[in-house]
Amino acid sequence: MEIRQVEYFLSIARTGSFTAAADELFVSQSSLSKRIIALEQELGVALFDRSRRKVSLTEAGKAFHEHAIKLHEAYKAMMADLQEVRPEMEPLSIAAIPVIAQYGIPKYIAAFRETHPGIRVTLEEREAAEIIPALNDRRYDLAFVRDNCVDRDRHAWLEICPDRMIVVVCSRHRLASRSVVSLQELKDENFIVLDKATAIHQLVLDACRAAGFEPRVVHSTLRNDSIIAQVAANMGIALMMERLYDYHKQPEVVALELEQVIDSRIVLAYLKDRKLTNSARTFLDSIGQANNALRADA
Repeated sequence: MEIRQVEYFLSIARTGSFTAAADELFVSQSSLSKRIIALEQELGVALFDRSRRKVSLTEAGKAFHEHAIKLHEAYKAMMADLQEVRPEMEPLSIAAIPVIAQYGIPKYIAAFRETHPGIRVTLEEREAAEIIPALNDRRYDLAFVRDNCVDRDRHAWLEICPDRMIVVVCSRHRLASRSVVSLQELKDENFIVLDKATAIHQLVLDACRAAGFEPRVVHSTLRNDSIIAQVAANMGIALMMERLYDYHKQPEVVALELEQVIDSRIVLAYLKDRKLTNSARTFLDSIGQANNALRADA
């Protein structure tokens, strides 16, 4: 039994829903279900009655609930006691492009703060055009950015989340019935793009130019929800990352695959020539372990 399974169980019991608990914990519902099934198999009992829309505790679940609360409280008390005898850690300064919710980054920060309450973590959202120079000037220890804006000679990084570019069009658009399009087919379209301060802006320009045309940009914005709203009004089309589309999509827009594969990964970057603080190294190790656990659950 792992403490994470206990936390998952308590969240489901509190919310009455696997979906709500997954949202609360920033994990996938499939990962949550696998952990609970493994816990039930280990205990040899069913903890939840899943026959209704709102899940409820079985008699065995009610009995386990009392112990789970005590286990969780004991774990928190243990971490607090250990923190008092740990050597003091340096503060940790992290920058992130403003897509942390869409890529599940808050779950990493929240989990780290819970397990390392003695490390003061500051997280600042900035656009990539601001983050990279600041990281180079050592104003941040670490930075959540896209891999296409890091300097491979100067920066090292840990991959957090892969993503790919798609085409987003209005449901009334001439291409809306298609499932796959090529970039070349978009050369006469009006484009709605993210602002030039973002990493995606340059990625879109480079993709279009590689396809042999300069995109006709009619509007640029810093907000992905604004892009979706304008595409929904059929004011233009957009090239955007699939995870961002999934987060902001509306019934009036349609996502199409690109023939060309254009990837963009969220990474946690840091300077190669700067020795990491103990806090930064601890955070990197924590993220790496969390990613390995998610892959194992997938």
